[in-house]
Amino acid sequence: MKEASFPKVSDTTHQRREHILQAATQVIAQDGLSGFSVRTVAKKAGCSRGLVEHYFRNKASLLLASAEWADEQYLHRVNAAVAAKTGLSALEVRLRCLLPYDDITLDDWKVRVAFWHQGTTLTSLEGTSNRSFYTVYNAILKDLKDAQEQGEIAAKIPVRVTSEMLLLTVMGLCVSCLNNPQLRTRKPLDRRMTMFLNFLKSGNVADLEVGDPEVEY
Repeated sequence: MKEASFPKVSDTTHQRREHILQAATQVIAQDGLSGFSVRTVAKKAGCSRGLVEHYFRNKASLLLASAEWADEQYLHRVNAAVAAKTGLSALEVRLRCLLPYDDITLDDWKVRVAFWHQGTTLTSLEGTSNRSFYTVYNAILKDLKDAQEQGEIAAKIPVRVTSEMLLLTVMGLCVSCLNNPQLRTRKPLDRRMTMFLNFLKSGNVADLEVGDPEVEY
């Protein structure tokens, strides 16, 4: 594991904490929680174990802070990408930010899955995961409500139920991508995005059929 350059003494406490948290999420993405420790995070961050413990009192607090930081980074990226967009265009951008088109987003999903697993034994992480889910769900729900008001999606679409089903479907797709390199390439992901949008626009299940799955995966 390559050591990183730690921020200088003149840098702020915030910069140092951010650097450590970034290193922590990289350790989780690369090695899973089995490889996560204060020592491995310190090595990845390019600092001493004592310095990590200066900012995070123990492994559990570092893990919780890493989960929260990872969520904040995603929300910052998606909010910047959505910007002033509303309705269906905002929804498409939001969903595309979740799909693993690149290694950064793929690593995001590796980290999420690791935290979900750990959340079964660490209740503080369970709370963070639940907050993250409902933050994304509520944003999707607002996009769908706006799209329906603007006449962009079918009036018969039940937006509340559809928001939950859409998010859960996308989550399942992204998790499936972790162990399937073919699925996480652009064409299969784009095809599924078209499926989602076609269904929302018409409300007809038949419009989920896009292309030939046998050929286009």
